[in-house]
Order: sequence, then structure tokens, then C-alpha cells
Amino acid sequence: MLEQPRRIKRGWMNLRVSQVIHETLDTRTFYFVDHEDGGRAFDYRPGQYLTFRFDELGPKPIARSYTMSSSPCESDYVAVTIKEMHKGVVSQFFVQDVKIGDVLRARGPIGKFCYFSGQDQEHLAMIAAGSGVTPFTSMLREYAPHLGEEGAPKRMTLLVSYRSTDDLINWDLLQEVSKVPGIRIVTTLSRQDARDLGFLYKRIDADMLRSVFSEDLSKTTFMTCGPQEMMDLSANFLKEQGVPPQCIKIESYETA
Repeated sequence: MLEQPRRIKRGWMNLRVSQVIHETLDTRTFYFVDHEDGGRAFDYRPGQYLTFRFDELGPKPIARSYTMSSSPCESDYVAVTIKEMHKGVVSQFFVQDVKIGDVLRARGPIGKFCYFSGQDQEHLAMIAAGSGVTPFTSMLREYAPHLGEEGAPKRMTLLVSYRSTDDLINWDLLQEVSKVPGIRIVTTLSRQDARDLGFLYKRIDADMLRSVFSEDLSKTTFMTCGPQEMMDLSANFLKEQGVPPQCIKIESYETA
């Protein structure tokens, strides 16, 4: 299904903002095209990230990395989804100031937080909180139409936590792919009781992990992205269930 990623540009690139989508009150998705040539500047794998450089936001250049929420099947652009963080210089600049037509410096793709069919298991289980869902939206976009084909998992499960129904990042996509046979989306809210709407109500904990992933875990690769406490809890739970280390992948993400 997937070809080996091929770099098209090396080093720092000029990417132009072609579209901005308001995901939530404090979260935006930014679409980028190559400033010089138009279209997408490089090939990549779902789960990889871009590093942006800003020379004028502080006394020294600042670099921040953000996972792409778009997927390689979308050939005309790349996108990142960024949540504004308290005292986060770069995330605040993105959400409050970046607009269509702006040109930003970035390099990539970078990272190995990816699904590799030759190494990973046939069931891909993803655990996320907040903006940590972005690498998994990339994977869902890419693999949902190809489950069971060469290069793709046979099944995908996403357990994702948001604060409330006002914080549902990439929600339209999650609703869409939840209709695909072989994909299961489980959403919990930590600060709003909306169980009447089909949400769970509490933070991700061991009991929830045990309930959602109650089947045989021997053919499952787990990936988790979000706050460190949630990732540590998930990894410790999985290790206690006998999941081997090579089947547990963790990705930290920028908070500034």
C-alpha cells in the first residue's frame, strides 16, 4: 500500500499557510504548501512531525515541533493541528497570529512514531489525550481506506480523552472513520459528564484501559501520545499485562 517515503526538499523550507481551520476555541489546524513551488514539499509517514523555527519571537531563535495531522494520501498540502498552551510562546503565536498567506520556516519530516507493517502487529491501538491525538488522526486518514491491505493494520482502536465537548479536536474525522468496519473510536471526557451522548466520563486510567482493551493483546501494537502522566500510566499498565516493550510506542509532544 505505502511507498517508502522520499525526501523532496532538504534543510529548512519555506511553507506558506493556505488555510486555517478553527477546531476549537483554542485549537487551529494550519494547512501549508510549498512557498516556491506550491503543493506538498515532501513525502512522509503518518506520525512524523515538522520542526518550525522562529527568529523574532524572543531574544534567541525558537524551534518547536508539531506532528502532522494530515496524511500522505493528501498530496497537495501538509497540515498541523496546534492547541494554544498557557504561557506557550509558539503555540500562542500560531493560534492568535498566524494567518493565510504567512510564510513560515520548517524542516522535516522527522520521527519514527509510525506504524511499520513489517515490524508491528496487525491491530494498532492508539491512546491519546488532547492535542496528542494528532499523529493518530494522520494514521486514521491514511489507513482507514486500506485496512488489511499490505502496509496497513487490519484493525485500529483509538481511546482519546478530551476535557469537554468544546475540546473535540479533529472530531469530524473521528466520527467519519468510526463508521469504517475494523475501526473503533472510544472517547472520554474528563471535565464534563456527557454519557447520555455516548462519551465516557473520567480521565484515562487503568480500569478504563482494562475495559477498552479487554481482548487478547498478543497481536496488538500500542502507541500513546499526550501528557506524560497519561503516557506513563498507559505504558505501565501495558507492561503489567505482559505486552512486550517493542509493542509499546510513546511520543512526547510540544506544550509551548
